[in-house]
Amino acid sequence: MEATQALKLIKGRRSIRRFTDKEISKEALTDLVEAAVWAPSGSNAQAWEFVILGKKDKELMNRMVAFLPGVSEAPAAMIWLCLDRAKEKAKAGKLGLDVMGVMDISMAAQNIMLMAHAMGLGSCVIGSFNESVTRIALKLPEHVTPELLLILGYPAEEGFGPPRPPVQQNMHWREFGAKDI
Repeated sequence: MEATQALKLIKGRRSIRRFTDKEISKEALTDLVEAAVWAPSGSNAQAWEFVILGKKDKELMNRMVAFLPGVSEAPAAMIWLCLDRAKEKAKAGKLGLDVMGVMDISMAAQNIMLMAHAMGLGSCVIGSFNESVTRIALKLPEHVTPELLLILGYPAEEGFGPPRPPVQQNMHWREFGAKDI
């Protein structure tokens, strides 16, 4: 992929919250998680865990929507990005705890969203949810915490993105406030 194609993919990705009824295949969901595990990982901890809800889990997704602010209907699929705190602690040590794993999860989520966009899927990251309800619904062990949710489906609407300021507005050279080298 050329750099211009990569930038076009990045700029074209939008948060989508309304989806058609078309199902996402197990193979496509697996491809999305494969994209996720190729994200960078601090200390190479790879302490992420992914819980996928798909076409067979529609009833569970419908129940969970009540605890997801901003989500009005069950999507075609959900990918819950969770952090295995025991694995993170064993690999990354105390310095990485509570910071590195969450950053790893975020980078994995970005990979999923970009891959989904490339596959013609829409996605939206949800960071506001009831952790207790999620733990129970997904049967998460105590050492695994849900960090982010990605809702996915074939877009029923065209996404829109807020305008971005010129890159120079937020770019500094050598020191904050210096606008040129």
